[in-house]
Amino acid sequence: MDVLPVRLRPHLFGDGRAEFPRDLRALLRGISPDGRFAEHLPATRIMIWRPPRRRG
Repeated sequence: MDVLPVRLRPHLFGDGRAEFPRDLRALLRGISPDGRFAEHLPATRIMIWRPPRRRG
């Protein structure tokens, strides 16, 4: 499994590109050895726009 940002923006990782996925996996294993994580997303705001009514 590739780490998406490495593939999309390899120039941002410089000489550490090859080590990044390994180091990230090690960091995540240290935080959650069973590999389970939850993502907390902010509330979604829905904005509705309607064109002004034509008078006539």
